[in-house]
Amino acid sequence: MERKFDPILVQVIKNELASVNEEMAIAVYRTGRSAMVKVGDFATAVCDALGRVVGEGAAPFQIGIFMVVLEAVLRKFSGSFSPGDVILVNDPYSGMGHMPDVGIVAPAFWRGQLIGFTLAYSHHTDIGGRFPGGFSSQCTEAFEEGFRIPPLKLDRAGERNTALLQMIEANVRAPEEWIGDVEAKIAGCRRGEQELRAVVEKYGLEVFNSSCDYFVDYAESATRAAIRSIAPGEYVYEDTFEDDGLGGAGVSMPLRVALRVEGDSLIVDFTGTAPQVRSAINMPFGMTRGTVYGAVKSIVSPDVLTNVGFTRPIAIIAPEGTLVNPRHPAAVGGRAPLFFRIFDMMFRVLAQALPEKVGISGEGGDVLHFSGTKPDGSHFSFMDLFFGGWGGRPGKDGIDGVAPMSFGSYGSVPAEVLEREYPVVVDGFGYVPDTEGAGKHRGSVGIYKQWRFLEPGKVMVRTNRLVRPSDGLAGGYSGELSTNILTSQGVEKILPRQSHIHLDVNPGDRIYHRISGSGGFGEPAERDPRLVLADIHEGKVSIEQAYNRYRVVIDPEHMTVDESATERLRSN
Repeated sequence: MERKFDPILVQVIKNELASVNEEMAIAVYRTGRSAMVKVGDFATAVCDALGRVVGEGAAPFQIGIFMVVLEAVLRKFSGSFSPGDVILVNDPYSGMGHMPDVGIVAPAFWRGQLIGFTLAYSHHTDIGGRFPGGFSSQCTEAFEEGFRIPPLKLDRAGERNTALLQMIEANVRAPEEWIGDVEAKIAGCRRGEQELRAVVEKYGLEVFNSSCDYFVDYAESATRAAIRSIAPGEYVYEDTFEDDGLGGAGVSMPLRVALRVEGDSLIVDFTGTAPQVRSAINMPFGMTRGTVYGAVKSIVSPDVLTNVGFTRPIAIIAPEGTLVNPRHPAAVGGRAPLFFRIFDMMFRVLAQALPEKVGISGEGGDVLHFSGTKPDGSHFSFMDLFFGGWGGRPGKDGIDGVAPMSFGSYGSVPAEVLEREYPVVVDGFGYVPDTEGAGKHRGSVGIYKQWRFLEPGKVMVRTNRLVRPSDGLAGGYSGELSTNILTSQGVEKILPRQSHIHLDVNPGDRIYHRISGSGGFGEPAERDPRLVLADIHEGKVSIEQAYNRYRVVIDPEHMTVDESATERLRSN
């Protein structure tokens, strides 16, 4: 029998669930302890009683994580959930991205009946292990990376498992901050359960469940419609990854993704990608799923919720034992540079299929991690994550200084927050002129940040785009590569071109880091001269760059476009 839905009521409940997620996110943000939570390196979600993500609070790529985590939680605890339960997990082989990503799952009950689940996860600034932060590429097996937590009940029917928390506190750096972030996520999940109960109380459980069915079915049908807009066939993009995570020279590991479009179904096949490696650059399968979903969501209508229905038309082939689906106990903590590269590849192969619609995902996700001991003897550990921006797109420029497309609402830690809570000074943060990928629609310019350390400690710098630039599309130019410079005792040193670098720093030492620019879209000489002039006024492009790349002549006295000279230059 065909189900009938009240379209107005369904839309109302969709917005109610969005509000539930917003309330959860506010609770996490307001009560989180670490700087990472304060800049948005967390996500929330609401699931129905079947474990299907129905209330979207996560970025599209994060649904891959949530789906795998929920599958692991349900396998272990199905039939044994109680009101007041809280499940803690950070195991990459149970769906999390790497061990510093710590998730909370809480069942939600209404009148004694399980009605759904609330989820929250965030990146913690430490998880114990060999290296501070827990995401170095130099670990060679999971056992080195930190305290690995399979899905475990932190709270059972409202009673706290204090032994588990004490075990964690004894194994992580800056334990007070660590516990504070866990409590923030629990608060977010509790808030979500409260609001979810209110929705069910208001509309009834039957209406809520049928609405969830509708959200899932609608997402599936909308995704199938988007896939049908692609000409059937196979589209392939290949790349190489140049860093083995251990500083090896001459590294060239093949990466390959093939899209096979068959009617309203899509197969994403990573066969041909290099085998897993000894270092921690391997990417767990949950993250691989997330890269696929995050990219494909960009071609689906924005009003479609990213839920299990959205994923149904998408099949993913990632051979076990490869970089994108490693076998335990492969280390995975340093997987981020590979993740960003695969994410970029997904957009580029989609651009082959839909060249008038898809652009370049963008650059960034670079990190400085600093840890040590304050003068009062307490431990500190922080991670400063920031992004360069989007690449050029059909019809539009990239956006400077934001997270890549479909990545979420990540921001940069304000200098005031870092300087108030940690022994560091931010000496500079801004655009680097002439680093963009030139194009008819230019890519983002590089972003720099410089830190000065006030106490001795250990630093790790994570960098993307050290060897291969972000290439342009449709005749666009590449962006400039990333770079790192250490200044110690007045001597500047360009750091090795590795994705993860470990350093001991002393008071007064400085690190300058520049994120790579993103590739441009279309021929630079076709760019509107008025846009080039605007970039000059904003300090993003120099007069020389305007002439050499964009073929635009600027009158330096009046700072205007010399239109006749530009026309002559472009006609040659």
